[in-house]
Amino acid sequence: MKICLLGPAVPYRGGISLFALHLGKAFRNLGHEVLFHSFRRQYPALLFPGKEQTDTSLSSEGIEVKRLLTPWLPWTWEQTVSAIKAYQPDLLIVSWFLPFFAPAYGYVLRRLNMKKVILAHNVSAHEKWAFADRLTSFVFQAADRIVVLSKATMKELERFTPLSFSRKAVLGFHPIYSHSIGLVSRSDPVDSPQILLFFGLIKPYKGLDLLLAAMPEVIKAFPQIRLVVAGEVYGDSYVYDSLIQTLCLADNVDLRYRYIGEAEIEDLFSQASLCVLPYKSASQSGVIATSYSFGVPVLATNVGGLGEYVEEGITGYLVEPNSPLELAKAIIRHFSSMPDLKPNIEAYCQKFSWQSLAELILQP
Repeated sequence: MKICLLGPAVPYRGGISLFALHLGKAFRNLGHEVLFHSFRRQYPALLFPGKEQTDTSLSSEGIEVKRLLTPWLPWTWEQTVSAIKAYQPDLLIVSWFLPFFAPAYGYVLRRLNMKKVILAHNVSAHEKWAFADRLTSFVFQAADRIVVLSKATMKELERFTPLSFSRKAVLGFHPIYSHSIGLVSRSDPVDSPQILLFFGLIKPYKGLDLLLAAMPEVIKAFPQIRLVVAGEVYGDSYVYDSLIQTLCLADNVDLRYRYIGEAEIEDLFSQASLCVLPYKSASQSGVIATSYSFGVPVLATNVGGLGEYVEEGITGYLVEPNSPLELAKAIIRHFSSMPDLKPNIEAYCQKFSWQSLAELILQP
């Protein structure tokens, strides 16, 4: 079978591109031919608050990437249609995560006569977009199937879209990334400081401010504890810097406000004892999949689909959202007992493979 994936692909950075790469490799491992159709330019500078959109060190690992589509330039839409038609795929998979891409995606989907699948990383965007529901509907109407990655997203789809959309929806999952748990050796927690990790793009909905607000209580219990914040800030870092100064956290917080490349990720997780996701809203999260791939337990707020990926006391912990006190209590509880959750996480990882998701998408 010939499969085309439309959406972010390397060298574009970010979780959607990484997800597409792993999924493409899974299709290839199953014996299928795979092509990525990505963006010539993904966002105009006005809509991109980060520093760089691409990382030239990223590899497509032998899968061809064609970069034709610029979402705000309509003449590139027809160029993309022509290129996909020339490839003659049996299946087109579109990575959906933001209403900004709806006009371009909707046009491309309507001009192609083949099986079309929307891979919905979320249904509603985390940030507000004008006419978001209409834009999402415009794209989803043109798909034959919609694959969602959490029960929460499925419920969201049923809630805000026509019944016909949920009828063609399939419940999938976010597979675990392919890092080897066994390769990561963590220092003895008795001899080394306890380390918390906040990892990934830093956006307001991800709740870093809540985690910082929880830290004074945590530091009282564990004065040597360190919080490593690793990720590029989308927007202004003032709110976080101000909290660190006001709460006198500078000695316990290691700020790495930048894009974290693949080479640095293993080092970060090899030192971390707990990865914290204090999100205020969510669909699902690739950060959980990354953390599990290194055998690191997760503390997450029970919002969106996060609770579907964290087994309380087995692979990590869940707390109610928007509560620094609950975050602090859970962190203190973890470091007071330091349970070895790695065997549980390794068993969990076996259930959620990329091949299994690829096979689910290919089901008739």
